[in-house]
Amino acid sequence: MKKYLYISCYILLFNPIYSQCDDLDYVRLTMEDSWGDGWNGNTFCINSECTTLLSGSTGTDEFCIDLSIENPITCDGGAWQSEVFWILSDSYGTTLVMGGAPFSGCVGGSCENEITEFFEFNDNGQTRDYYLYRPNSIQDNAPLIFVLHGYSGSAGGIMGYSGMNEVAAEHGFAVCYPQGLSDQSGYNFWNVGYSFHQNQTVDDVAFLSSLANYLQDEYNFSTDNIFSTGMSNGGDMSYMLACQANDVFRAIAPVAGSMMEEIYNTCDSSPVPILEIHGNNDNITLWDGDMQNNDGWGAYYSTEEGIEFWIETNGCMSNEDIFLPNTNTSDGSYVINHRYFDCNDNAEVWLYEVVGGGHDWPGSYGNMDINASEEIWSFFSQYTFNIGDINNDGSVDVLDVIAVVNLVLNGEYSVIVDMNYDGTINVLDIVEIIYIILN
Repeated sequence: MKKYLYISCYILLFNPIYSQCDDLDYVRLTMEDSWGDGWNGNTFCINSECTTLLSGSTGTDEFCIDLSIENPITCDGGAWQSEVFWILSDSYGTTLVMGGAPFSGCVGGSCENEITEFFEFNDNGQTRDYYLYRPNSIQDNAPLIFVLHGYSGSAGGIMGYSGMNEVAAEHGFAVCYPQGLSDQSGYNFWNVGYSFHQNQTVDDVAFLSSLANYLQDEYNFSTDNIFSTGMSNGGDMSYMLACQANDVFRAIAPVAGSMMEEIYNTCDSSPVPILEIHGNNDNITLWDGDMQNNDGWGAYYSTEEGIEFWIETNGCMSNEDIFLPNTNTSDGSYVINHRYFDCNDNAEVWLYEVVGGGHDWPGSYGNMDINASEEIWSFFSQYTFNIGDINNDGSVDVLDVIAVVNLVLNGEYSVIVDMNYDGTINVLDIVEIIYIILN
């Protein structure tokens, strides 16, 4: 059973934590359960926003509190005396463990760059929510990964479940966790064409594309290295982005996602690197698909048929099967990487078949041979693009000029060569490459 952590704030009495840490600017509070065993999760820092605790603390175990605020923080109308009463519940709301005064320990220094921030975004007059994580190690022109929750999930939930923040901190990229809107049943969703969403009109492709462009401008993230992954419905949405917004999202990595028939029939033919991670015993997003719509989600292709679509779209000529090390023999599963390569624009297609795996994010639940978030970044990192590096050899030089000249002479088009984004490859793009080399 998957476990999620929900935090609620209550009025509590004096806690000596301030007297313990009165010489520090910040305090890191470590959550412990009723038996003092601790909770293994993510690090989540806040300053003054207790609402962040309420809505974004899924799966976390540490909080960084700005001590200059002291007691005036309010939690749902009550005064928060640096203590939180916490409840560990499963996804059905059943209380598993609860405790009061669960915090202990202090650490000096500032963690302001480790803060996962909650924002609102105006999408054509409609307010949309998202979390943004920027680690200490981040630099200008850093890559940005979108992580999309599943149907009925949340931005905070997938942040805790995926563990992507830890991978971002290690490798220096940013992570955005957008929130889907609520449907007629009150469940958060991405509008990918489910049969019971036929009356929904929200354009999530436009929202996510606009948000990506805004974050690029606001935080000086890379304009080329924007990627999308997601769980289940979020994986479906990633496929839709690959089809309809491949000028924004450079590669995708769905986990337990599918190619809905509606997405399949309207997909752009541009090559996009694809990594799909999927359990062949998945009982939600079926490995064999559901073209007859027996389960009521709408028609969607089998995992292998969806991958075959991208093999053909990307023009992949070679393939191999790589059995990944079965490092955890107790999880009842192992992983095969069905890799397709020698593709147009080097846009490879990988299918991680989790043999015996279910509807899970490997490394967080189910298969423990791999960490899905680490594998996703490893795949995306192959496609991080430096402007002008056409042949992807790590430098911009005369070889890149030759590559552009060949494309111009052959009348071919590639989005990464269209340096001035005018929709064509011509002498102006050659001039742009030369300018980068000279400067």
